[in-house]
Amino acid sequence: MVSVAAVCYNSADMDATAFAKQTATVVAEAILLYMLSRLIFVWVLQAVASRNPCARGGRLVQLLRLPGNLVHELSHAAGYLIFGYTVRRMVPCIFDPRGRGSCQPGLPWSPIALPWLATGMAALAPLLVGTLALRGAAKMLAIDLHFTVAAHSGFADSLVDNIWMNLQALDFHTWQTYLFLYLAFSIGSELAPSRIDAQHSIPALLAAGVGLIAAFVVLQRLPADAPVCQFLITHMDSALDWLQTLLNFGIITVALVAAITIIPALLIRAVRR
Repeated sequence: MVSVAAVCYNSADMDATAFAKQTATVVAEAILLYMLSRLIFVWVLQAVASRNPCARGGRLVQLLRLPGNLVHELSHAAGYLIFGYTVRRMVPCIFDPRGRGSCQPGLPWSPIALPWLATGMAALAPLLVGTLALRGAAKMLAIDLHFTVAAHSGFADSLVDNIWMNLQALDFHTWQTYLFLYLAFSIGSELAPSRIDAQHSIPALLAAGVGLIAAFVVLQRLPADAPVCQFLITHMDSALDWLQTLLNFGIITVALVAAITIIPALLIRAVRR
């Protein structure tokens, strides 16, 4: 992982270009994690779904989805609460007649609550909260996964190398490994916002983009030793480093699960045709 602080020889020398580069890396990794999550949900999980439209996907799908869907809906609830709204109703997939799960906001508890911001952040919350849940599960079950990008190879090559390295390191003689893979599959498939969630997140993403542009302008126009510039350097650099580390863990975990499950899923699809 390359941090903004590592790009410049000290924090006072960090410029807007380095900050933008670090931000772009974090955004690209978030998009990659989104795509990996959708890959598992669409191509793997739905491969075992029931073709009966009244079966809510089938019991096996509901069992596979349950931990991840609980984390997904709890993430929505946390997003609403943090950004000023109560939660009126939360239903996991097993109790939802449509088999999807839902979380509905209630009345605002904060006088400055903005509905578009709360809805957008709640829609994006599963990507962050779900990855935190994966990291917590790995820690509790003593599963040690690593993701490092080699300087001499690109990101894609490094990802393939890390998948193979972590796959070899897993101990398939312990129940902890299988429990973690189950949780990683379930939670990993529910990290990505749904189509409706993605639509609701657009205003919040635009607001975040405006905020980042404002930060770039501040970094460009103020001297490096200005208090505001020092604040951005210290706090935003740390936040970006933390986000990149978390996203890297989510990427290697979900990519590892995808590598294990994608071929069986394709075979199931081929047999069912």
